Amino acid sequence: MVRVTILLIAVVGLLAFARPGFAGEHTVHLVNIGWHTGIAMRRADIDPDLIPEIADLPDAEWIEFGWGDAAFYRDPDPAVAAYFSAAFIETPAVMHLAGLPAPPQRYFPKAEIVTVPLDGGSFQKLLAHISASFARAQGERLPPLGHGLYRQSWFYDALGTFSLSNTCNTWVAHAFAAAGLDIDTDLSRASTVTQRVRAAVAAR
Repeated sequence: MVRVTILLIAVVGLLAFARPGFAGEHTVHLVNIGWHTGIAMRRADIDPDLIPEIADLPDAEWIEFGWGDAAFYRDPDPAVAAYFSAAFIETPAVMHLAGLPAPPQRYFPKAEIVTVPLDGGSFQKLLAHISASFARAQGERLPPLGHGLYRQSWFYDALGTFSLSNTCNTWVAHAFAAAGLDIDTDLSRASTVTQRVRAAVAAR
């Protein structure tokens, strides 16, 4: 009986390691659209107690999170003054939540996508970082500031200020560092963040 039990444990262990995706219980994607990066994940994986704002996107299968300059990010056709203030003046920030009906590779076919597998603990740290970026008390649900950039998307008040040294891409770098990736956090360019995240995933 003891031998049978040991054999069963060994078989279960081998099957576990053979499962696709065993290295990460959750799949997260870095989305680089050229100048801006965001973080996408399955809506079903997100704890609504941590990020209650996802209730505003009930039909989404995936959620993409972004952080950026309040005036520039929210304006689809920004004036020169918005470019100037976003680049040279510390300005208020917003969070952008986009509800995607399909995985980001299909929704953003021209974007550069980096797949980041995370175990449960690392994923929870990533969610905690994202949740802490909203300008709200823990557990409180923020009302949207207004409609976002896509059909299913909204803007929300965020903590922090945007500047040349603290961009949307810096926020993404901090998020993945919080999840345990070996990545610098003082990155401001989309291409650099994408390269560093890709290298950190490969190194793991």
